[in-house]
Amino acid sequence: MKLPSFIAADVALVERELDRIVPPEATRPVDLHRAMRYTLLAPSKRVRAVLVLQAARVCGSDERALPAAAAVELIHASSLILDDLPALDNAPLRRGRPSNHVAHGEAMALMAAFALFNLAFGTIARAYDAPTAQRLTGLMSDAVGSDGLIGGEVEDVLAADRAVSFDTLELIHRCKTGALFVGAATAGAVTAGAEPDQVSALAAYAKNLGLAFQIVDDLLDVEQSSEALGKTAGKDAAQQKITFPAVYGLEASHRMAEDERAGAHAALEIFGSRADRLRDLADLIVRRKA
Repeated sequence: MKLPSFIAADVALVERELDRIVPPEATRPVDLHRAMRYTLLAPSKRVRAVLVLQAARVCGSDERALPAAAAVELIHASSLILDDLPALDNAPLRRGRPSNHVAHGEAMALMAAFALFNLAFGTIARAYDAPTAQRLTGLMSDAVGSDGLIGGEVEDVLAADRAVSFDTLELIHRCKTGALFVGAATAGAVTAGAEPDQVSALAAYAKNLGLAFQIVDDLLDVEQSSEALGKTAGKDAAQQKITFPAVYGLEASHRMAEDERAGAHAALEIFGSRADRLRDLADLIVRRKA
């Protein structure tokens, strides 16, 4: 998918920062750093990092946002490695290549995931003054913890082979996917010294955006090929995972994604035209084909 120029510029900025932060492959332990860079620097749309930068800009300035954007990507890459492991999704492909554990072995993949996660918090600690670092650390910890990404993953595992309600399905994905979106948008606002109403508006936007992203992700698993997705298509159905299309069907799931997109737009009202890039980002996420 060809990215709009404003996103492509942000992606390039973030990827230069990630390349700088992560030790080179030639640095010992070589196998660990190779595995870390393998997933982190694989081609990606960097949606969460772009969200950090754009949230900061709409609140006044992205001058201090880049380390937070990098930290969010480090956390996300860590979560992808863990999610693909045989104990969870047992996914053979990620971003068009063999998954980390397939390419580097399960032991190295686990250590790479934890090293990336650790580096995320180290990046925040080194880049910001103590009060800002403390606030960002709390945001990221909440996004990942038992009320966030990890909690959503647990609920997803437990929901296998069970009938679930919409509330349960929404809870799984607001935690598993949406929490890091909210953390990213809020982190960007914090780095820009945003007012409380701005932080709240961006959190509401990201909450809708994250759920829209997951609904579309579920739809793409059904509607697109493995080649287009860069990961194994049809995996959710094969593993009997609880997804929006499985519960509500394709047509209703498409409507839900559009509803979340509209909600994301509405949350940005206080920013006026300054938030047009964030609106464009929501449109891109809902209407993407890969």
